[in-house]
Amino acid sequence: MQLGMQFLRKIILLIVILALILQINIKPMLAEEYDKLAVMLIVDQINLEDLQGDYPNFHKLMEKGALGLMNVRTATKYSPENGYLTLGTGVRSSTSSKGNKILEYGEKGPEGQPACELYENYTGVKPEEKNILVLDIPKIISENKNKDYDVIPGLLGEKLKEAHIPVTLLGNADTFEQKNRPAGFIIMDTRGIIEKGEIGTGLLRKDINSPYLVQTDYDRLYNLFLHYKEQGGLLVIHLGDTIRADNYANNVSVERYTYFREKALRKADDFLGKLLTALDLSKDLLMVVTPYPSSEGYKNNNLLTPFFLVGSGVEKGYAFSATTRRPGLITNLDVAPTILSFFDVTIPSLMLGNPVEGYPAQDTFASLLLLNKQIVSTYTQRATLIKPYVGFQVILSLIFLLFLFFKKNWLNFLRPLIIAGMSIPFVFLVLGKIAGDGLGNKYFWLIIFTLLIVMFTHFLFKKNLTAIAFLCLVTSGGIIIDLILGAPLMKVSMLGYDPIGGSRYYGLGNEYMGVLIGSLVIGCMVLLDLVEKKKRIRPLIFVLFLITFYLILSPSYGSNVGGTISAFGAFSVTLLLSYGVKFRIKHFLVLSCGLLITIIILFLVVAPLSPPSHISQTVEVIKEGGISSAFLIIVRKLTMNYKLIRYTIWTRGLLAFLVVIAALLYRPPFILKRIFNQNTNLYIGCIGAGVGCLLAFIFNDSGVVAAATMMIYVALPVFLLVINQ
Repeated sequence: MQLGMQFLRKIILLIVILALILQINIKPMLAEEYDKLAVMLIVDQINLEDLQGDYPNFHKLMEKGALGLMNVRTATKYSPENGYLTLGTGVRSSTSSKGNKILEYGEKGPEGQPACELYENYTGVKPEEKNILVLDIPKIISENKNKDYDVIPGLLGEKLKEAHIPVTLLGNADTFEQKNRPAGFIIMDTRGIIEKGEIGTGLLRKDINSPYLVQTDYDRLYNLFLHYKEQGGLLVIHLGDTIRADNYANNVSVERYTYFREKALRKADDFLGKLLTALDLSKDLLMVVTPYPSSEGYKNNNLLTPFFLVGSGVEKGYAFSATTRRPGLITNLDVAPTILSFFDVTIPSLMLGNPVEGYPAQDTFASLLLLNKQIVSTYTQRATLIKPYVGFQVILSLIFLLFLFFKKNWLNFLRPLIIAGMSIPFVFLVLGKIAGDGLGNKYFWLIIFTLLIVMFTHFLFKKNLTAIAFLCLVTSGGIIIDLILGAPLMKVSMLGYDPIGGSRYYGLGNEYMGVLIGSLVIGCMVLLDLVEKKKRIRPLIFVLFLITFYLILSPSYGSNVGGTISAFGAFSVTLLLSYGVKFRIKHFLVLSCGLLITIIILFLVVAPLSPPSHISQTVEVIKEGGISSAFLIIVRKLTMNYKLIRYTIWTRGLLAFLVVIAALLYRPPFILKRIFNQNTNLYIGCIGAGVGCLLAFIFNDSGVVAAATMMIYVALPVFLLVINQ
């Protein structure tokens, strides 16, 4: 009995010692877990230009941290609610909910019932008393299920909850008549619950000198911040005055509207100064986010918004993310990954953004104002320049057809116009660095530069074959050099990609992908027809094709999957035919296997070893989601292509070229046969480019665009050689 008691005492003593050890070890772990603090300050419906005034704390942020322009594109139309939801999902999302049904636990809902009862009725989930509730969560989930890619509303909040990171929401953009709290969409979990916070009308105070006679109670808001900051985690503070001031535009004069907006920004600046004093930026993180531009910005296509990041590990300069690879430019998809990265939480593959970091630079504000001006002008003027060019191609094709049938002796008058049509893609490439931001400036230099190339080509290269080789090789050479240098020309080209559209920010866009493949294949094959010692030229062409193929597929340069497939088909068919191979079924099988191996290597070997890119993101999504995710990606690309076929002007350009080529097969009789008999390598190039055209059309989400730009360098050279006949 005594031995038993001694044994029991030893067991109890051992348990006590173990408990003490665990207590010593666990508490620091918990303290470390909650010690990190990230603050997201939402100052909405402003643009970068609005911060040019006397706002010392915003300018202090520029001196301490990273500043950037943020793309705020969403799944459907631009709207504040879509923007807030996209910030929280990390993928473009949308909702018809207006943020007026985000309520504290005991607040009265639309039916006059407490929010907790309504929420439980809608979802079957019983909330806790401290929770903030998104009543529309079932509708939001349903709306985003219909997309052709995975969207999980509340993904950011869910990941933070799983990692036991506290989440707090403070503030609103209410008036006394209407609730407006879309910030809840950012940090709710997948059930539509925000752990804690205060968003009620107690944070407002009456002010007859403010929009809607209401103003944020900044003293109360700051005291709440001090209280909740001690708990660590993510703290989102929604300043509503800038929203109310911007929404008040239709109620007041222009002068009064300007006054209210500047007053709201001064209040925000003062509050920001208090935050900077209270935060320890050696370990905390502060980001200032604008989910939606001002009404004036929206009206003028000034759709990029300011973004600030300062704190632990953030270098002073530009905001930078691998999503855009462009210093000073990020997307709203990058915000959630930045928060998760700060808390050392694994970023889910469904989030298509990347963490934002600092990129060393000086005088960021002034340079970003200039960059934003250039981006807005590109976005606004893009259609104004491209549509006339495509229209010019269509009209030129129809006139060529009419002259061919009825006025053959007039065809030679079209030679300068055909040369111009082949020159303009190269002119577009360099135009962004030559012309200013004004549309008139761009048209002036477009015409001048095109005329110079036309005159040079028309008078120096009397033979159409040499003119074709010159134009094609200059164009493809310019694109290749630009790609090697990091695409500085394509980034500002009207035929490149614009950051507001947000389909692509780096690498090789589909317009220039088509131009590159088409001009390179035709240029090289025409050169082969011109030279006598073809055996010396073919190996050089093979090397050039190989270099270009690498540039198109490499995530460090082109990062264009559809372009990789198109280039493989165009280059391999062209090379095999030029070496005299007569195609049989076995050759198609070999090429198909080669293409499949290339894609596998690209996705499984090249992408993981390269910087984050479209390709590596696709790999991660397929790894996590399986074959169904791959199917969704294919469906999305086909859907996009179908929409573009119906609506883009490039469809008309492509059809015009195809109609003329089809007509030439019949009248005048045998004219194409004579041309191709005299220029056998050009014939090979046309077949190779035709294969590339077909593959681009099938495998690109904007395949009709790539096919149309590729056809420029098939159809227009044929037009020139028909004139010879």
